Amino acid sequence: IENVVTTFAPRPKKAWWQSENGVEHVSIQLDLEAEFHFTHLIMTFKTFRPAAMLVERSADFGHSWNVYRYFAYDCAAAFPHVPRGPPRRIDDVVCESRYSDIEPSTEGEVIYRVLDPAIPIQDPYSPAIQSDGLISQLNLGWEQNGRNLQGRAAGKLQSQGSHPVLLGPPGCIRWAHPSSGHSPQQWVPQCPERCPYLASEPCCCVQAQPSHVQPRACEPNHTQPCASAACHGSVPAGCDCNEHSRRCHFDMAVFLSTGNTSGAVCDNCQHNTMGRRCHLCKPFYYKDPSKDLRDPAVCRACDCDPEGSLDGGMCDGADDPARGLLAGQCRCKEHVAGPRCDRCKPGFFGLRATNPQGCQRCQCDPRGTVAEGSRCDPVSGECFCKRLVAGHSCNQCLPEHWGLSHDHQGCRSCNCDVGGARNNLCVVETGQCRCRSHVVGRQCGQVEPGFYRINLDHYTYEAEDARLHQGSVVEREPPTNHPPSWTGTGFAHMLEGGWVEFHVNNVPFSTEYDVIIRYEPQRPEPWQEVRVRVLRPSPISASSRCGNTIPADDQL
Repeated sequence: IENVVTTFAPRPKKAWWQSENGVEHVSIQLDLEAEFHFTHLIMTFKTFRPAAMLVERSADFGHSWNVYRYFAYDCAAAFPHVPRGPPRRIDDVVCESRYSDIEPSTEGEVIYRVLDPAIPIQDPYSPAIQSDGLISQLNLGWEQNGRNLQGRAAGKLQSQGSHPVLLGPPGCIRWAHPSSGHSPQQWVPQCPERCPYLASEPCCCVQAQPSHVQPRACEPNHTQPCASAACHGSVPAGCDCNEHSRRCHFDMAVFLSTGNTSGAVCDNCQHNTMGRRCHLCKPFYYKDPSKDLRDPAVCRACDCDPEGSLDGGMCDGADDPARGLLAGQCRCKEHVAGPRCDRCKPGFFGLRATNPQGCQRCQCDPRGTVAEGSRCDPVSGECFCKRLVAGHSCNQCLPEHWGLSHDHQGCRSCNCDVGGARNNLCVVETGQCRCRSHVVGRQCGQVEPGFYRINLDHYTYEAEDARLHQGSVVEREPPTNHPPSWTGTGFAHMLEGGWVEFHVNNVPFSTEYDVIIRYEPQRPEPWQEVRVRVLRPSPISASSRCGNTIPADDQL
């Protein structure tokens, strides 16, 4: 490629490719010298984007060419035989107009993607899709007067109607006046043909005359196209950058949008400002209402948690009561709260940046969850359970309890009969205990008809009558509205590491016995270890029914 003003490093926006003024056919061909998988193309134009152009590729080193996409301000006029976009399939060849508008006048982009994200693709690695992106050469271009638009790498340059016409995408912008009149009042901005034009440099004043055009001396930072008064010596308006920049350039689109009052666009806004006049704060900064707009510290950094805030932690840039904006205010995701959007709302947990709503709802069973405050831990999501309820979601009764409900404690004790039930475990839905043979009832406290039971009272040994080590006796009054859950005068209150020694002297004969220990823990979790040791008064006789007992059997 010829006519490159300078290398692209280290200031890529200060260098560009330019076409020669007056040349009809304008094209760029990229010879890659190898096969590449092409994904997308982004073209940034120093001046106006073309009114018509096309992009095509070759996958066989120039032997054959296929058009990727047509772009035109008026597709019907520029490419009458090409269907209008948008494409419905990946391989559709259409004409699009969204990248051919006359605005912006500088740094406008034309973008083409081989795989359009708006078109669903079942298999992006299929041979057909891969083949569509295979290139060895790429062509793109423009044709000034619109001729040969069906040919390879052609395009038409943009025109502004009654406004000055841009002759090409040159490094030196040259303005020509479309009017054929030669009134001394018709002054137009123009740069000398060979000037090294940069965006921050001024336009110069010339007078449209039949014979010759003589540019006047350029003044720095001109921000208006020269009118007759300006060309006769008055000073053009200067940059109004609120003291955040010292340089600006002229932009025709801005000039037209302001009613021909000012075309000033500030360059390189400092102090975290941006905008045509450096009057706005950059994203993730907000305007301090207590400071003047010209203050270097007028823009302060947002203090929003990026995980819980919308737009990655961006805050309201300035006060705007009509739109409900408050400078510096964070905008939280749906399930997030707090001035910084850094905590989940009550009833939600697990703040994550990947969650579009910020937090997820607590998965708690309302029957087993306490009613006060938040339903679950805002970090882990573990629910806050009632006294007799367990589980991450508070949907299970503690062991030896049943009937999850909205009761104050959540569940009820199994209360299985100590003699008629095998243990104190019951079915969590019905509360039915596991009864011994010929014993019935929910609590296994009734004898099956046709059977009887012997009195077990004389086999009961009260802990409050035994020897206690690290324990004390707690006497209780029996309740009046239901049977007590204990026998004797009360309980022996034991500490961890203590022991109780029962003196058993009324066993009628040697046989197999079950040792049942009845206790009520002070904490919901069961004892981790209980040791039972049988202390015999004398060795076991070999002829006894228990003659096969070994010492290990006495350690439970």
